[in-house]
Amino acid sequence: MGLAIRLCVVFSRIKLWLEGVTYGKGLCVEGNVSTDDGSKILLGDYVKLGKDIYLGTWSRGTITVGNNSYIGRWTIILAHESVTIGNDCLIAPGCHITDVNHGTASGELMRKQPLVSKAVRIGNNVWIGSSCSILPGVTIGDGAVVGARAVVTHDVPANAIVAGIPSKIIRYRS
Repeated sequence: MGLAIRLCVVFSRIKLWLEGVTYGKGLCVEGNVSTDDGSKILLGDYVKLGKDIYLGTWSRGTITVGNNSYIGRWTIILAHESVTIGNDCLIAPGCHITDVNHGTASGELMRKQPLVSKAVRIGNNVWIGSSCSILPGVTIGDGAVVGARAVVTHDVPANAIVAGIPSKIIRYRS
């Protein structure tokens, strides 16, 4: 690894530490990671973060990422309540994971709708393909696979492979 890249990794880790992010040993940061309130973010051991990631914690929201998990570049994670990612997960580039949405009541301007939040939980050993959206209230079971560009609106059972918009079970891992 070249000196410039090593310095970038070191400075990125220092930036996260200064922002209050709690992280375990072996954190690898490939590039810029932006946060709103780092004190509400907990990264386990040997987490790897791609470049240009946004970890947004609003209000009481928390983000927890388990050991040995990878979050690909250009991913956005928004937590108004809680987003939990388990151990040994792979999240491909360009994903959007959020536990919050606007209400949709009629007779009220969209921009004035109250925020509605429901925790998101991603189990252990989960692979989320490129450009997926994981929406509020979803639980993805251990060992599941989410196909590229899927929009996950409902819970995904353990070891299920889902794809599509909205995502549907294609089959189970054997």
